[in-house]
Amino acid sequence: MAKSPKKTQTGGASSRGFYKAIKARSHGFQPALVASLLALTDKERVEALSEAISTYIVKNLPEAIERREGLAEYCTNPYVLLTSASVMRLVESDQFASFLFNNKLYMGLETSFGKSIESVLVVPYPAGTALRDRWKEPPEKIEESKTLANLAQEEKAQKRIDSVWREVDKACVVGNRRYMVSIKSGPNCINDTQVKGMTDAIAQQYKTWMGQTKKTYPGVTALDIVIGLTYGTDRTTNNKENQILVKLLQKGFVEEDRIGKPGVLIDSATRSVRVYRCIGINFWSLIGNPSSPSQAGFVYLEVLLAWQKPYQKA
Repeated sequence: MAKSPKKTQTGGASSRGFYKAIKARSHGFQPALVASLLALTDKERVEALSEAISTYIVKNLPEAIERREGLAEYCTNPYVLLTSASVMRLVESDQFASFLFNNKLYMGLETSFGKSIESVLVVPYPAGTALRDRWKEPPEKIEESKTLANLAQEEKAQKRIDSVWREVDKACVVGNRRYMVSIKSGPNCINDTQVKGMTDAIAQQYKTWMGQTKKTYPGVTALDIVIGLTYGTDRTTNNKENQILVKLLQKGFVEEDRIGKPGVLIDSATRSVRVYRCIGINFWSLIGNPSSPSQAGFVYLEVLLAWQKPYQKA
């Protein structure tokens, strides 16, 4: 009996080959392209971003360092410390202290960077839009947070389990489509627990998000839910963001077009809600122009230029 052909077309009949398709895209260094993108960067926006970054660092980094008064404040893992000291032959106490401080400083900077992405770096975009149309915390999330404001810590912890908007960091509306993004700082920051949490959040809440969007923004009929990684490439992640997409194929979503739009899912019922991930340059292009990311490759350069300027002043 002849074998039936594999089903790899759109429609969610099979997820076989999904990873291969989603990782096929690659970026090559093109000096001429960099030059053309630099010509599109906005000097005033870069300066404003640079100033915002500098203000953020001056305020938050010293606080992160100064609030720790001694070794005990670092909550270090004793087993890892013993192993590190042995492997790296850290015999002298000052060597050990330097190693520990530098590692903790790096991790603090990494955390600070992740937070600054949300609070500083995405807010001037989409490029060329009025202030009211730029990326901001969803008003629904702000309202949800207000209901928790006066609760005790234990009550807040219990209520957060039922949070509808926790996974949404920023949102904006362009035309008749709303874009909501969950921002992750890098290609390895999503773990297995977060995969389940994000998958469940999207599967359980996307209808609520769409319904609330229509109420908050009359005339908006479509919703894009984006998992955004601020650096990396399609091939350098730990694959967790792709696992979220694959799991959603069993929860009411199908591939919109594997050939033309690899990695883009759409809800099978209404075909009005899409889910996908954007990594590195593609993430910043989305931030710069959600409806036409290919026209906003310069945003990645604006962010890089803005990020290095405060350190030139130091």
